[in-house]
Amino acid sequence: MMIEKRPALLLNYLLKVKNTTMNQLMDYTQLTKRQISYDLEKVNHWLKEKGLPVIPYKGIHYIAMPEDVVEYFRKQQNLINERDFNLTEEERLIFIYLYLFIRQEPISSVHLTHLLKVSKNTVISDVKKANDVNSPYLVEIRYTRQRGYHLIGTELDKRVLVMKHLSELLQVPYGEKMIDYLLNEGNEYFRFDHIHSSLKHIEKMFGLQFVEERLLQFSYFLKFYYFRQKEKKFVRFHSDEMSVLKKERMWSVAEKLFLLLGLEEEESELCYFTIQLLGLSLGSVSVQDGDRDLLFKLCEQLVLDFESKACIAFEKKDEVIKTLYQHIKPAYFRMKYRIPITNPLLDQIKSEHQELYTIVKEMLLPIGSLLGITIPDEEVGFIAIHFGALLEKPKQMMPKKKRALVVCPSGISSSLMVKHQLESLFSEITVESTLSLQEFQEGKFEGYDLIFSTVGLETTLPCFHVKPIMTPVEKNSLVNEVYQHLFGFQYRNLSLKELMHTIEQFANVYDEEGLKDALSKMTFHKKVDVYRGRQPVLHDLLKEETIQIIEQLSDWEEAIRVAAHPLLKKGAIDTSYIDAMIENVKTVGPYVVIGPEVAIPHARPEMGVNQVGMSFLKLNKPVYFLNDEKHPVRLLFCIAAIDNKTHLKALSQLTKLLSEKANIERLKELESIDKISELFKHYSAIA
Repeated sequence: MMIEKRPALLLNYLLKVKNTTMNQLMDYTQLTKRQISYDLEKVNHWLKEKGLPVIPYKGIHYIAMPEDVVEYFRKQQNLINERDFNLTEEERLIFIYLYLFIRQEPISSVHLTHLLKVSKNTVISDVKKANDVNSPYLVEIRYTRQRGYHLIGTELDKRVLVMKHLSELLQVPYGEKMIDYLLNEGNEYFRFDHIHSSLKHIEKMFGLQFVEERLLQFSYFLKFYYFRQKEKKFVRFHSDEMSVLKKERMWSVAEKLFLLLGLEEEESELCYFTIQLLGLSLGSVSVQDGDRDLLFKLCEQLVLDFESKACIAFEKKDEVIKTLYQHIKPAYFRMKYRIPITNPLLDQIKSEHQELYTIVKEMLLPIGSLLGITIPDEEVGFIAIHFGALLEKPKQMMPKKKRALVVCPSGISSSLMVKHQLESLFSEITVESTLSLQEFQEGKFEGYDLIFSTVGLETTLPCFHVKPIMTPVEKNSLVNEVYQHLFGFQYRNLSLKELMHTIEQFANVYDEEGLKDALSKMTFHKKVDVYRGRQPVLHDLLKEETIQIIEQLSDWEEAIRVAAHPLLKKGAIDTSYIDAMIENVKTVGPYVVIGPEVAIPHARPEMGVNQVGMSFLKLNKPVYFLNDEKHPVRLLFCIAAIDNKTHLKALSQLTKLLSEKANIERLKELESIDKISELFKHYSAIA
């Protein structure tokens, strides 16, 4: 019996959470109850064939994994068994490519039908589809009688696509098993444990810190790389680029890795490995003044730009810059050399942190141009949640009660996001450390009460599965599970169906779908979703009464005072806030001038903000910030933020508006407050 992808994903999730409800499964999988029941039947059929107990789910509230099943998978984790998975079409296309990448003999359709367990016609169809999928990577599968099926393209392009495919396979619950099966088909290959231990050895030897999930991907890549070196299929670099890479610290690390793995040294391949190791390794936290490279300086500028564009101020700016540098340094090498990265959170980031994503993407455009790189959405997403985690400001906690650890192998951004979400959910828990998987496995943690982890762990401490970004229902489930463990009580998890049935007994419902949508967003625990309090849109703040058009003012200080006056008049700010905005410009410089003749003056919320607000002043003749003709301003948007988040939706809409030069020119030309208001209203409808 072979288990298919969708039931396998469901089984993998149940193994992580151990107990859940049908409603929570529906929310997590976005499947109907019938579809989940169908997948559970397939899982149970597979479990029966393995002689394991089935997962009970009919007529009960909680769906709990039998302990024997959990124990079976714990034991099987590191074993390579018979092929007990069934390839989807997408996985077949990946299998074909990876199989051809390690080929050592002419490959015919017979080889591929045996590998994929499909007909010859399906193989021919799959090869065509694979070429369509792979075409953006400039690699093609061709067939000749002499060479059989083979790959056409540069060696670097071929390897980029291998990295991408491995990243995709490792997102699947049985991905590692698929890769091992494929490499067994290719006969001789490096032992994974030898490769992985060699990488961990050089990490320790050179005082590096590798991102664990990417290290896993690279370890598997090396198993494939073995075949390429054996065939002497090398990447080529320009001599100038080789000279630069030889000066990198990672060059000696690459040499040591070649020695440990018994690989034949070749200069261009050492260049390639230097790049890969730079993409794996976090930037150093302890950066001395003399060592501040261009990337570090760009991180400093990024933080300043973010503060300016998001209209917030970080309390510990130096720490923010250092943690961003740790993330940006490997990301730069990944982007420059097209090392693919999968961001499984991307869709959720765009949905849950849409405003932040918009601001960060806009902010990164000039950085991409300066460095001559394309910044993919996956990297934008990681940087967005990095800033999102730093914006989380948990309330002051009560004296310490329960001590917790967070274990996350996905890197700094994801770890921070998990930590801050937990701190906003549980005032009863202190998250004392965030650890990588290796740090957890090597450490001893007596005195801790519980662990939150994004991966499965072998531990005697109570361990709760979390995600870097959780939906309201997932937060609900986690709070319920943790409270049940800590205090022995739980909340009744009402289904939408039950709620709707009760409401319909006592009221007429005119918009059933609208009510369902509203109810689905509600949570039983207020602090579960404080982060999602209603955020005003642009037109909520920039209305006729907060828009002004004036011919001319004496100087930039008067311009800020006049721009802020509508907010002062309605009590949104105090005069101290206006003074603080002016003082900021005098102290920090004209950082609020964000574009040609556009400024967004602001200060910290505690300097005199009473409620969120925004006002707009248009001048027909410019003022010059700090009396410097290099900084003319005609359009002033005064922002009053009550915290780091409430204003972000309106601000992201303003960012989109100002990102189009035509809109800036239009604002300068419009002489009617009504027309200006209409423009703001138009961008308020943009999600």
